[in-house]
Amino acid sequence: MNPLSRAPIEQQIDVGIRAINALLSVGRGQRMGLFAGSGVGKSVLLGMMARYTRADVIVVGLIGERGREVQDFIDNILGPEGRKRSVVVAAPADTSPLQRLQGAAYATRLAEGFRDEGRDVLLIMDSLTRFAMAQREIALAIGEPRRPRATHLRCLPSYLG
Repeated sequence: MNPLSRAPIEQQIDVGIRAINALLSVGRGQRMGLFAGSGVGKSVLLGMMARYTRADVIVVGLIGERGREVQDFIDNILGPEGRKRSVVVAAPADTSPLQRLQGAAYATRLAEGFRDEGRDVLLIMDSLTRFAMAQREIALAIGEPRRPRATHLRCLPSYLG
């Protein structure tokens, strides 16, 4: 979508975490990325957002996670409160790169469908890094050069909104 044709972000959405609401407020319709090293709690933070947000529907895309991580996220991190209003799309690491990309696209389409129904939707995608790795695997398989050109760098979408 052309950025100039998007509606302005005017309303804050409560993500259920006071520090984020106060210091890094998230606007309705905004896309945001969480970037940090491995093992520092990004998934736990996303699970807290899913449990405590005021959004009507939470769509969770688990892309490239190990099978046990998917089960742990659903059972322990998302918890019963988060599961009540969540839709989880999982494309684990043992699936093909194309299926991982399709999983991310499917989660996005689901979130857009709920949004078009007039619901407030929180789309959480974990992990954008593994999504990009799947894109790279496909690019290498079809013979694209190993070093990305500047035209390839602008193609990485942001999937948290």
